[in-house]
Amino acid sequence: MIRRGLVLLMLLVCCRAPAATTAQTPTSTPSAAAWAFDTPRTLGRDSGVIRGLAVALDDHGYAHTSYLRASEFMAEASHSALIVQGVTQAGDRYERRLWQGEPSAGPTAITARSGRIIVAATLAGTVRLWESRDNGVTWNDMAIPVAASVAQLAILSDGRAVLVLLTRTGMQFHLTIATETSAGSGTWQQANPLSTSPSAVLAVWQRDDVRTDQTGLPLLVVAQGKAGGIQLAITQNGTRWQPQTIASATPHALALSAVGDRMVVVHEQYGVRVLWLASSTVHEDWQVTRLATPSSVIVEANPLLHDPQTDMVLLLTTCRFPDRPFGSYRAQLCLSRVRVDELHQASAWERQWAEPWTPIAMAQPHTAQAGAVVVTHGMQAHVAWVGQFIPSDFLHINATQAGFVTTSEAMATTVRIPALARLDGS
Repeated sequence: MIRRGLVLLMLLVCCRAPAATTAQTPTSTPSAAAWAFDTPRTLGRDSGVIRGLAVALDDHGYAHTSYLRASEFMAEASHSALIVQGVTQAGDRYERRLWQGEPSAGPTAITARSGRIIVAATLAGTVRLWESRDNGVTWNDMAIPVAASVAQLAILSDGRAVLVLLTRTGMQFHLTIATETSAGSGTWQQANPLSTSPSAVLAVWQRDDVRTDQTGLPLLVVAQGKAGGIQLAITQNGTRWQPQTIASATPHALALSAVGDRMVVVHEQYGVRVLWLASSTVHEDWQVTRLATPSSVIVEANPLLHDPQTDMVLLLTTCRFPDRPFGSYRAQLCLSRVRVDELHQASAWERQWAEPWTPIAMAQPHTAQAGAVVVTHGMQAHVAWVGQFIPSDFLHINATQAGFVTTSEAMATTVRIPALARLDGS
């Protein structure tokens, strides 16, 4: 039995001299005014570079965010800190530094439900957990770190925590799923439902009890990449797991979501500008579609958003506009929309990616930007992203400073899915 400890590592990096840049406004169509939403809010107060951003929404729709922040100079990181911040049930904002020390590579993970929040991070090759049982007011270390490479988290409706862990042996990753025997017990029932895989790509999806159109879907789905596709572990009770396999391509990143009564897997193909989309009720074969993306933009694997009122399916991605010297970019969020009956029509998605892009005005333009983190609860979508700055006067300062001293900030906003679905009069 595993005791309290598993988690996903996330590295964050900070800069010695935060370098400001003047954000440029991308050229947009006249309809761009309709893309304005809640003003993005900067997360955290520390300066530096952020790595491993993760977000969870609790029962009230409040967002809780974990990330690693560190100092970085000449590609060397130091002075890391694991940060968690969010909103308590009383509506008060909190920010806590759960750990600080020298950095190690990896992401973070976070889950929240019924006042309980769990944060995981991979530090020095081990997964460690921290827990709050009062909506973020106080925190405790869950002790006994476990050697692991990647971890993800979930909390079931009965309060039991689920820890999903990848352990590396040679060139293979072994999946272990540990479910608490009872809520907060600290004892775990283990399962190993999938075969070993050379892929460390991992994602977890949990049924949203607020969405009545998801009642026929599984309680929890765990997805791991494999050579030539995806393997899934599916459960209705958190302890018994059914394996499934999707034949597509070797993934670089993947996301799970639901469109009506269908599970949807979106993943990037490793080494290629291609998205793969697979959907199923999980009681039938998976329908798989290959989506080619243009070379001028990067389309990332994010969860799909579904508005049942308009039957629109939406994908939020990061657009990168290469208009700066020496391969530098400015970046903003963009939105693609298709009808549900076009879900597996490659041409419908590819028309959305034709230039010129119309950026969403809620996103702060940055010199460079990591992909958006999208989480949903009911009809609410919470979007967070990390933007990075390089000095705007790149050609007039020391190249070492321009290339190796950066700073970044995490931004977040919350939008209504129906508002996204009806943009531009659709």
